[in-house]
Amino acid sequence: MTEYLMPAKYAKLLLKVAQEQGYDVNQLINDAGLSFNPLELHTDEELEVPALTFSRLYRKVSGAMQDEAFGLGTTYKMPPGTFRMLCYCIIHCSSLRKALDRTTEFTAMTYGIRGITIKPEPPYRIAPDGNEATLVYSSASNKFNAEMTSAKQLSVVNSLSLWHRFCSWLIGNNIAVKRVNLMGSPSLNLSGYRYYFDCPIEFDQQENSIVINAQMLDAPLVHTEESLESFLETAPYQLFVIKDEQGSDSIIPRIRALIGYNFTRRIPSFDELAELLNISSRTLRRRLEKEGTSYQKVKDECRRDASIDYLSRPNLTINSVAALMGFDEPSAFHRSFKKWTDMTPGEFRKKNNIQMEEIEEVP
Repeated sequence: MTEYLMPAKYAKLLLKVAQEQGYDVNQLINDAGLSFNPLELHTDEELEVPALTFSRLYRKVSGAMQDEAFGLGTTYKMPPGTFRMLCYCIIHCSSLRKALDRTTEFTAMTYGIRGITIKPEPPYRIAPDGNEATLVYSSASNKFNAEMTSAKQLSVVNSLSLWHRFCSWLIGNNIAVKRVNLMGSPSLNLSGYRYYFDCPIEFDQQENSIVINAQMLDAPLVHTEESLESFLETAPYQLFVIKDEQGSDSIIPRIRALIGYNFTRRIPSFDELAELLNISSRTLRRRLEKEGTSYQKVKDECRRDASIDYLSRPNLTINSVAALMGFDEPSAFHRSFKKWTDMTPGEFRKKNNIQMEEIEEVP
């Protein structure tokens, strides 16, 4: 098993937050199993800690503070267990968009329990051209621009990064981030932010947010309650290593993320894809050849996987799936699906015992 490591300075940040609020950091260090005190590190020291150890420290600090938001909420604490319940509320959503919408409802409800009314607005905005989506991190953390200290900004960046990684985990694909907006001036040199986001970062903004390809909102969730339970046993460990698990050297996950699952929209051309990936068309072609594939093969695999996902939903007719896949004629979808899987859509459903009141098989 690969041992994933994290910069010790992030453990130092967690402990600093706990220390500022009067908690026994030495006890937290011992309980987490750390072999040294990160608070004693000099700023130029580059020690690392195992991701599992950091994950234990993360849980110990949030448990001691009784706040999964680590003091970022300006109205009330997020008691331990809140994130777990949120996960169970969204795990059966059909897409990332619906999961985010339900997250908004969940947040409004938790505020409402405390007698606080907030407007349940989706935590994302779609650009006028429909190509980009901006995921805005909690309104609470967007209120202290005037007092944005180094520790607070890094806490926001950490939380924003975890939210991005959680969304990637939900859909089983690393979501490429186009840029990050942060309130406040830079508190580190840019390399200090690269562990979280390896993309352009804009400072002194009016909100804390990340910008992604809007198509990712329509990607289906791939996990079940069983896989969620496994995830929660060591959370947030899997979020810290998600990029490594998905193959950071492979360009295919990034391409699949850009293509998404919404095939009612136009798929980027090869040259457009290269531009989105910030590489030349020649380099993209060479990297795909090195991985033994091509853009056409990746597109077909995305179409195949999306088709299988949609056909596995008994509430969708085959004609409906064809429309979701961007086919004007169901017969064309029928031919393509057989090419991808050696089965017709009807044969696939019969083999997998997927039944509905009316199945539209196209001859």
